[in-house]
Amino acid sequence: MLMAALAAPLARAALVALSARIAWLRDSMNILGAAAQAIAAGGLVSALVAGAPARLDLAQPMPGIGISFVTEPVGVVIAAALALMGALNAVHAVFFQRLQGAQASARLFAFSALAAAMTAGVAYSANLFTLFICYQGLILASAPLIAHGGDAAARRATRVHITTLLGCSIGLLLPAIVWTYALSGDVEFRVGGILPADISPIIASALLALNVFGLAAAALPPFHRWLALSAATPHAAFIVVAVLTVAPAGVLGVLRTTLYVFGDAMAQARVAAVVILAIAGGAMCLAALNALGKSDLRERLAYGVISQNGAGLAAIMAAAPPGYFSAILQTIAQSFAATTLAMAFATVAAATGRTAAQDMAGVGRAMPWVFAAMTVAALSFIGLPPLVGAWPRLWVVTALAEENLRWAGALIAIGSIATFAYLAPLVARGLVGEAPSDPFVRPDGVDARLIAPLVACALATASLLFVVDPLARLLAPSWGG
Repeated sequence: MLMAALAAPLARAALVALSARIAWLRDSMNILGAAAQAIAAGGLVSALVAGAPARLDLAQPMPGIGISFVTEPVGVVIAAALALMGALNAVHAVFFQRLQGAQASARLFAFSALAAAMTAGVAYSANLFTLFICYQGLILASAPLIAHGGDAAARRATRVHITTLLGCSIGLLLPAIVWTYALSGDVEFRVGGILPADISPIIASALLALNVFGLAAAALPPFHRWLALSAATPHAAFIVVAVLTVAPAGVLGVLRTTLYVFGDAMAQARVAAVVILAIAGGAMCLAALNALGKSDLRERLAYGVISQNGAGLAAIMAAAPPGYFSAILQTIAQSFAATTLAMAFATVAAATGRTAAQDMAGVGRAMPWVFAAMTVAALSFIGLPPLVGAWPRLWVVTALAEENLRWAGALIAIGSIATFAYLAPLVARGLVGEAPSDPFVRPDGVDARLIAPLVACALATASLLFVVDPLARLLAPSWGG
């Protein structure tokens, strides 16, 4: 099943490319491949709950260092969440591309599948070496998605994407991996960490900074512009890059490195952790305020993802079990809510041609199902109870209070208020404004094939609340109980 979870997106990419000239076959392969990955990822969660972990060793290019994959709670649950949202988005993307009459759908679907495969590799990697290889592959596989629009803005976004992510990974992350191996003689992920307990605080802080900033996909300032500029891509490509692959893989990489490389040594890296926490908390607030000033819905969501990533990184830097749980729950809740929002924005654009926030007035009256889904996702994104997006905020504030970092908890609260300011009025304006007299660009209105996966995403977002407690029990061994 682990082999299937890794191979399904690769097979999906190959089959899509081979059937590029036969539209119905190409689209079917895209949907079936995404569904196969989601089923395999879900099966791995069930197997882990049943006490049946798995390991897959592919190669050992150096003594003691191999390309290996393993099922451990953090990677498995986040990979399953992203795979489920990826499957629903694959359905939406197929019909969105058809209705838009978009060109180069095979290229879009194939590289989306490759990006999904590399993200799964990051989630299931058994060591730093494998994570680095899959992360590099993700950067390269996602670059054609950024460039998919083909215009000057897309080309600029691609340059920033490649130079930022590759530059940071080679210049910062790779030296951190080599340094870690020199200190510990190991790169294998292990509960409690692999760094020596008596490591110097200066070395521990330097290593933490190299790891966090080296994983620039997490969009921590000053390496966040790639995500802001990704809004220049078409809707279908933007959803994959900003919501389903690159951005969550960055946070996941930081989370797994902190838990399984540093572990108990995070106490020695306290100085760097507090500095990174301050940057992440400030980024959450500033990115949310930036989103408020953006008219284009993709730009608004891109800054929203930067803000949400900041909340997740702040939770990780608290270096306490409530913080780790908050970061995992935040990543899962964000993937569900952001996917729903992005698909809703794309559906509005396809049906009405409207992409600006100020043009949303009354559109919800003409598209009630779309705006109902958008409302559920927005409320979770903001963090309003009882939706699952509220509980990561509670857990991170708890963690920060326990670590005497109450000022950081205040930043999280300010960021949540700013998130409300840029999302809530947008949804409210769409629902209560006067309906436009002729809202649709197509005579048949909104296509039901776009609405169905969107509503499914919204229902999944609303249902996440019921898995929080089982999730906590499954994840507890990751930080020692």
